[in-house]
Amino acid sequence: MDAGYDHLNRKMRSLLHCALYRTTLRISCRDNGCRHTVSWEAVRVWWRFQCKGWDDTLPGAEKRFYCTKCWHGQQKVSRPRILITRDMPRECHLPYPDEREWQRVISRYRS
Repeated sequence: MDAGYDHLNRKMRSLLHCALYRTTLRISCRDNGCRHTVSWEAVRVWWRFQCKGWDDTLPGAEKRFYCTKCWHGQQKVSRPRILITRDMPRECHLPYPDEREWQRVISRYRS
């Protein structure tokens, strides 16, 4: 099964769906000279977006990221792309949602 699709072979379109399927988000710079990549747990990224009230669709989420290697002062030079994988994420310093909140979200989408 492809990591970007759910169990019904539907393409994942939001951070919430990625979080529910426990995927990893690989965020990579589009600049050919840079190629900087970082991998984060989708649950933690979704929770950050939820707390901030940001749009959690994948196209909307891409607009919130920028490459830290290409960043010059206050100018965000390169917007990275988000790839959905099942690889083990690297260390992520974003907070995890509390257990109650996470169970509430899971029960809302359980069928």
